[in-house]
Amino acid sequence: MYTLPDPPPQSEWVEARQAEEDPEIVAQRAIDAKRAAIQCYAALASKKYDRALELFSQETVQAFEEASDGLGAAEAMASGVLVIDGEKQAFDSIGDVFINGLTDIRDVFGERKDDEGPSRHVYYAVDANGKAREIVLILENEQWRIHRPKIFSPILAL
Repeated sequence: MYTLPDPPPQSEWVEARQAEEDPEIVAQRAIDAKRAAIQCYAALASKKYDRALELFSQETVQAFEEASDGLGAAEAMASGVLVIDGEKQAFDSIGDVFINGLTDIRDVFGERKDDEGPSRHVYYAVDANGKAREIVLILENEQWRIHRPKIFSPILAL
């Protein structure tokens, strides 16, 4: 019978993902995710809602479709009104997906620890007052997409 050797002390443990990932690959992944966020912001700012929807995850697009009250996601975004749980709610595509008065899209915000990996990255849309909204991007069909299945998310402050 075979017996396993004793594990090394916990102080010597290394997370497998850290040991395997090339920093250049990690950096490229972050750049690609941020590019997708910027492209989505530009599409929303230009009122190109069909293009913006291409940059959302399938689950997020489905949430917009369900909240469209039969208009379709792009038309509902254009109208500025979504129906959630049977109630009409005002929707500002820039302010509710990113943040009004956007000044930066940052990788970190305060002391928050993000759950990131090869198929998930978190950015923060930050305004001039230092408030932010979390922007989660996931890799779906080999493209980075904004993932917000619950359309409205809280504004964060330091």
